[in-house]
Amino acid sequence: MRGSCPGSTPRERRQRMTRLGVISNARSWRNRAGASPLAPAGDGVLYGAPETLDDYPHALRRFAEAGVDVVAVDGGDGTLRDVMSALPWAFGETLPAIAIVPSGKTNVAAADVGGVPPERLAALAEAVGAGAELPAQTRRPIRVEAAGAQMLGFVFGLGAFERATRLANERVHSRGFAQKMGVALGVLMAGAAALGKDRDAWRNGVPLALSIDGSNPETRYSFALLATSLHRLMLGLWPFWGTGEGAFDVTEVAAPPRRLIRTLATAGMGRPPSWAAEAGYQSHKADRLSLTIREPFIFDGDTFVAGPDGRVELTAGPEIRFVRL
Repeated sequence: MRGSCPGSTPRERRQRMTRLGVISNARSWRNRAGASPLAPAGDGVLYGAPETLDDYPHALRRFAEAGVDVVAVDGGDGTLRDVMSALPWAFGETLPAIAIVPSGKTNVAAADVGGVPPERLAALAEAVGAGAELPAQTRRPIRVEAAGAQMLGFVFGLGAFERATRLANERVHSRGFAQKMGVALGVLMAGAAALGKDRDAWRNGVPLALSIDGSNPETRYSFALLATSLHRLMLGLWPFWGTGEGAFDVTEVAAPPRRLIRTLATAGMGRPPSWAAEAGYQSHKADRLSLTIREPFIFDGDTFVAGPDGRVELTAGPEIRFVRL
């Protein structure tokens, strides 16, 4: 526990205190479903509820100026992405730790690094205010540069992954299914669509030019591409098997996919069959991914498009500590 200095004023003691800042997204799935955005009271706790994307940097700059050491993010993966993207501008090189209050549809990041249930936020505020050591894990989000903007997040995908995410948002999450159940139903529905009457639209893939760690760009049609810097996903899925020291995992499947069901049955758990590479399935550890695409991509659950030049760059972002109770 951090003690106060003899003779210091109350204001000086507050400035030296480890502080908690709470960013709450009123549009996240849990909050839209009727739960109130979190606004804990008490000394040493700041609160912000950004209404637009432009509000995030200013709310976090206020936290930085107040000496916040831990930012609690009350929202889903998209809210976490928006917070992390604004952190370098607000805090500079010394970034705060993050505590995830999982309030979104899937909360993939929280499934990996852990989080803080909404009812435990007061306990988190007390622990942070006392300077207690909290369990923590460190991750490096992926930095995505596209259309003149930069974002920090954890799960990037295109092709069938973009189609599957859009399908889940339209037909699964919109009906109230979220978390693991929503993911499971989304996977099943996407699989059925990829094998159903629209199978050709899925199997034909999307055109792209792909360069991994500075290699010569390869132009082809891709059935799906998925990249993450997390250490695990939900439902035991882990469609990565690349080796090396790269900062994030990336798997790409050429279009049209060959032996799709047989391959995904094991490759989806990180155990590809011996003929996977020959059939157009490749997985790598990478530090840089350079793409030229015309189709939309998914980044932490939301859809984005490249700029007029079609270029999208993925690199390793800064290290961020994630704390939990």
